[in-house]
Parts: sequence; C-alpha cells; structure tokens
Amino acid sequence: MKPTATSPSGQGVPLAGAAVHKKDQEKVYTPFGAFLQKFLKQRLAVTAGIVILLIVLVAVFAPLLTPYDPSRPVTDQYAERGIDVSSLGAWKAKVLGRMSDGTTVKEIPQLTAESGKREVARPQAEAGGIMVQAVTRGDTAIVIRSGQVSAVVEVGVSTEERAPVLSQLTPAGPAAPLEVGGTAKLALSGVLTDGSRLADTAAVEGWAADAFGKGEAEKPADNGFVTADTAKAAPGVAYASLTPQVVSVAPDGTVSALREGAGTVKVTVGDVSSLVTVPVGAAASAEPMLAGLGLPQTYAQLEDLHKHQPPSERHWFGTDHANRDIFSRIIAGTTQTLIIGFVSVFIGAALGVLFGLLSGYYGGRLDTLITRGADILLSFPGMLLAIFVIAVLGPGTVNVILAVATFTVPIFTRIVRGSVLSLKQMTYVEAARSIGVKNSVIIRRHIFPGTVSVIMIYLTMRVGSAILIGAGLSYLGLGADVTAPEWGAMLNAAKNNSQGLFFPILFPGLAILVTVLCFNILGDGLRDALDPKLKD
Repeated sequence: MKPTATSPSGQGVPLAGAAVHKKDQEKVYTPFGAFLQKFLKQRLAVTAGIVILLIVLVAVFAPLLTPYDPSRPVTDQYAERGIDVSSLGAWKAKVLGRMSDGTTVKEIPQLTAESGKREVARPQAEAGGIMVQAVTRGDTAIVIRSGQVSAVVEVGVSTEERAPVLSQLTPAGPAAPLEVGGTAKLALSGVLTDGSRLADTAAVEGWAADAFGKGEAEKPADNGFVTADTAKAAPGVAYASLTPQVVSVAPDGTVSALREGAGTVKVTVGDVSSLVTVPVGAAASAEPMLAGLGLPQTYAQLEDLHKHQPPSERHWFGTDHANRDIFSRIIAGTTQTLIIGFVSVFIGAALGVLFGLLSGYYGGRLDTLITRGADILLSFPGMLLAIFVIAVLGPGTVNVILAVATFTVPIFTRIVRGSVLSLKQMTYVEAARSIGVKNSVIIRRHIFPGTVSVIMIYLTMRVGSAILIGAGLSYLGLGADVTAPEWGAMLNAAKNNSQGLFFPILFPGLAILVTVLCFNILGDGLRDALDPKLKD
C-alpha cells in the first residue's frame, strides 16, 4: 500500500516524500537521450567530435588566428612586428691579430675573407672583422687571411648539421734563443670551430690526419718559400721556413739553426696557418710581426630568411618556398578545405536523397532509370570520376565542389533507396495511403524521417572522403589556385619546390590526415549509436 497521511478533511493522501522517491526511480525514455547515452560511451568518437568542433572554430575565426598574412612573404611583415631582419641573416665576426711578441691588435692590415660555398654564405672584410650574409640553407667554412696567416670560422644557415673544422692554430717556438747548429721541436695547439681545444702537437696532427688524409697532408705548403725540408710534411701538418738562410725545418717540426738572426717558420693545417719566430743567437732580435689570427667566436648559426625557414618559435611550422608562414597558411586553408568538404557533400547528399526517395517510393521505370544512372557513376572510382568532371569543367574551387558532389550523389541515392524500400512496407505508411494521404506528404512526413539516421551517418563519413578527394585534386594541380592556402595545393607546391625538406609536406599532410580520420571516427560512432541492433 502507498504511505498516506490524514488531511484536515479526514481523507488519506499519499505522502509527498514517497511520491518524489518514486519519481526519482522512474526513467523517462527519449530517443535522443538513448542516442546520447550510447554515443558518450564511445570515447574515441567523442574525442573525434571535439577535434572536429575545434577545426570548425579555427575555420570560422581563421582571420583572427593567423599570426602572419598567409599570402605574403614573412620578411615583408617582420618590420610590422619589430623583428630586426639584419640580426637573423647576418653576423659580424670579430678578428684579432696575435703578434709574435704575444700582444694582441685589433687593426689587421689586408684582411680578406673567402667562403668555401658562396651559395650558402657570403663574407666581406670590414674594419675589425668580417660581415657574413646568409644566402641559402647549408654550412660552409670561411677562411680569413692576412698575409701569411689565416684562420677559419664556420657558418651554418638554417641547418643543424655541423662538422667542426680547425679554426685557429698556435705554434710555440723554443723558450730561449737557439745556438747556431742547435735544434728545437715546435709545439702546436689549436681550437676547433665547436670550441674544443687541441692541447698538443699529437692532438693537432691526429685531427689533421683524420680530416685530410695522408695523401692531402703530404703536399708541401704553397707559400713561395718551400725548401727541401718541406718536400714531405708531417701527417696533416705542413712546415715551411720563411727564412731559409737562418733556420730550416724538418717534416716533423724540428727546427735547425743555421746562422744568427731571427728565423720565421710557417705552420699550415688545411686552410689555417700561423707563424712562429725562432731567434738564433743571443743577440737575435726582430720587429714584432703578425703571427696569427684570433677569433672570439668560431661558429655562427644564421637563418635563410628568403625561403624554407625551419620550424622555430617565430614560425612554428616553418616557411615555404615563397617564404610564407606555413602555420598561417594551414589555418587559413582550413576554411577553404572545409568549404569543399561540407558544401560538396551537402549538394551531393541533397540530390542523392531526393533521387533515392523518388526511386524507392515510386519504383517502376523511374526506379530503373535512377538506379542504372547511379550504377554507371559508381562503376568509376571516385577520384577518376572527379578528374573527369574537372577535365570537362576546368580547375577551380567551384568545379572541385561540383566534381566531389558528382560522385557523392549515387552513394546517397543507393543508401536512401534501400531504406525507402523497407519503410514503405510499414503499417503506418499503408494506413496513410488507405486514407488518401498524398504521396508527397507520405514521403515528407513518414518516409524521410526514417532515413535521417542513415543519412546523418554517411553524411559525416562522406565529408572526410570529400576533403580527401578535394585535396587529391589540388595535389594533382586540378583544384584550387596553386597559390591559395589550401592543404592539397600546399602539398603540390611543396612537391615541386621543396625537395629534400620534410616540414613543407609534413604539416599540411598531417592536417588532412587528422581531419579525415576524425570525420571517419565520428561517423563510425554515430553509426554505432544510432543502430538499434546494438545494445548498451
């Protein structure tokens, strides 16, 4: 019995608490609630739906989200953002002169600089150093010379590759003047362009032998003062006496005093050379001379600001062959890509649903005509059919939409026709016919609502396929303008202009992959949630 209470009139009434408790226990069934309950259990489909929602929001607010104008080179926009272009693509390297008496000078006469790869970076000697201007991607060694001495700096332009080379060489002579007929072996040390030091002669010779090979190292130095002593050089190292009347030098760096005076020996390893003074006799003296070049900085990382800037904090996805920001172009291309996907599918679905309703409901010759036409279109692969339509209509965004819609129509026609053939046999449809309801009303009110769930499932799944076909047409050069920020067009431009680089192709490809995958996953989730045969 229900719990009751006595009213003032003496009649029993149900207790309010019991009524509320019973109401809480009752479950109100609604089709939408059942669908939502089943759909929310599919975490992957829910995640795909959230990602699609974010993609749609990006497409709507694309003009506000693009950090750069997607149609202009970024270098034309740096000034608007307060970015100093000269600090990114140029570098001034200070060069100091090391004198034979141990002092250092800033003014170096006849300073020159030459790049091993002028297509990568171009140096120019200036007062107190050199100015290096980046040209294109790569790395190069720049040789700085002044008279008989030279040093090397390494420059990398938009690349992480770095093979350190010898930058500076410092030979050391005997601590005291030699006597005539005496000998002394020179000591060497050096610095590589990565900052590491070669502490002694063995380290220098070992590095030189590995870097140049014995065949290259055995060549004598071409300095105009080659003697018999320099006919064969030590492995990777060449010695030459610039004062052969005072001192001679053996291939292993042993200096022999011939007569009193100030002797000078040149030591060369690759492109780097330095001088060392060897006094002979107690009274030997010489004017200080430039013995070597010192470099406070031996390596510089510059950026190619003209095109293909790599991903960085300034350009998250890098820049393309026209130096346009790829991240901005992907965001801007979201709008055009989704327009192609949604509009083409909606057009194709509208026509396909109409043909399917008419074919399935009326049957007869109309059914035969529509189904045979759909079979003909379905006999062609979707991409091939789209290419045929583009070949007839010509390239362009509107024609891409029509091409994608063309192969969408027969798919929805067949799907809806099958549903209509089943629904028109239902009792409520027969009852509507028996009371004289018009066919158009029956189709609109009784047949079409029963096909909505199937239409929604395939509508979602076909959007992903439409985006993929549209991107494929653009990739083949049959879609939108190749300069437009459309994902397929970006892949086409990267294929033709960015060989050997991954990021101009990777990020537009990922955008297509993620979008198409999310639409397909969402479609699968909707199908499972709307299928009455699947239980919770």
